[in-house]
Amino acid sequence: MKLTFLILSILFTVQCFGQKWHLNKVDKNEDYPYEYWFQFENKEDTSSYQLTTKLNRENSTIRLIDNQGDTVIFANIKVINLAIESETNLTSDFNGNTQLRLENGKYRIEVKASNYAPFNLEFEIGNGQQIDLNIILGLAPELEVYQIDSKTELEETEILEIIKCVRINRDDFHKICSNLKKYRIMMHI
Repeated sequence: MKLTFLILSILFTVQCFGQKWHLNKVDKNEDYPYEYWFQFENKEDTSSYQLTTKLNRENSTIRLIDNQGDTVIFANIKVINLAIESETNLTSDFNGNTQLRLENGKYRIEVKASNYAPFNLEFEIGNGQQIDLNIILGLAPELEVYQIDSKTELEETEILEIIKCVRINRDDFHKICSNLKKYRIMMHI
């Protein structure tokens, strides 16, 4: 029985894995004092990268594409020299590329682009080195934000069950997934 419960818990967790939810506020003066917010992740929401160190090159190159292989144009790229805390702000071109010269030191790169998840990476440059950095940006979470108003504090398993119900019943989630004696579900507009 314990093994069956464990397997079912793992399967349920995998199905709801990655969903962002949080307790937004508690107001004991309300009929539903506990307010939770959640939104669905995109299936292609993970970012990845490939960093190659190159010797005796003039500049480092950064290339941005998405999970579909399309170039990401006009992304904001911030390169921060962590030792001296200086910032260089760049924008990717029509081919998703940009270049800059990096001196020895530790760096953090922060990439932000419309409709994509933010990307951050720390790396180090040694003597005479530059880099080729190919970044594959994952999609940002969906824009719809759902709200659960609850009469009592909910356990994580209850919240994940509600999220699963909303995912399956997107057209009529407020009727099908709400239990007005315990909680109600709404969408932010």
